[in-house]
Amino acid sequence: MLQLIQLFLRFSSLFVFLVLEIFCFLMVVKYNQRQSDVYLNTVNQFTGFLDEKTSQVYHYFRLYDENVRLARENARLFERLTNAGIRDTSLQDSVFDDKQQLQYLFMPAKVVKNSTNSNHNYLILDKGEKDGVVPNSGVVTEHGVVGIVRKVSKNYCVAMSILHRQTKISARIRNKGFFGPLTWKSTDAWMFDLEDIPKHAPVAKADTVETSGYSRLFPKGIMIGTIEKLSMEPGSNFFSITVRSHQDMSNLQHVYIVKNLLAKEQEQIEEAVLQEDE
Repeated sequence: MLQLIQLFLRFSSLFVFLVLEIFCFLMVVKYNQRQSDVYLNTVNQFTGFLDEKTSQVYHYFRLYDENVRLARENARLFERLTNAGIRDTSLQDSVFDDKQQLQYLFMPAKVVKNSTNSNHNYLILDKGEKDGVVPNSGVVTEHGVVGIVRKVSKNYCVAMSILHRQTKISARIRNKGFFGPLTWKSTDAWMFDLEDIPKHAPVAKADTVETSGYSRLFPKGIMIGTIEKLSMEPGSNFFSITVRSHQDMSNLQHVYIVKNLLAKEQEQIEEAVLQEDE
């Protein structure tokens, strides 16, 4: 307490000066119309500036929640389009059959880690067992295929990227039916090889390549890319096709994990047929 009194006495002249300045300022503003208008206008501008900045800060911290909400909404729309067999998102007035069996679920996930500079690249996603993720689930974005889930922990999962030498995606040429495995053999993250397309197939440069739906991993019609190069080796019965991906693998932030609700049933019936053939 004594120190506080000493501090006040030491700066008493300054305190008195400040009090008198404030008092004079209030008197000038109160009894002079012009100065009062200037003061009110300045205060209004300053408070408006503070309100604007406060609103910006508030919305900035709400961006994460908004991104999560939009990702979930996109996943629901993706599910409806996929399960209805519709790939043209411009068909906004399409009627969906409520009795149609739901086969695919799309779960939004955030990319925690991603590699693109080796022969065997992986992604780590922020969804795991507690979210219902299982191994051998496809991973996609609105631009195309990203990879395949291989390992799952409680809170995370590891996906084998399409930029992995062992990744094979069953792909087809849109509206032409011919299909084959899509692999990554180059060092270019945009270029892939589509194999086993017979020489009599009416394929052309710029044709769209998409998932075939013949595996349990991805529904049919998910975009992969377009044919960049097309050639045929002498004596070969198949085209050599280079596909340019539509997905930038070096700039992944949000993805969707595809869960096939009928995968177990498909697997069981396939195993039953294989056992009969043995």
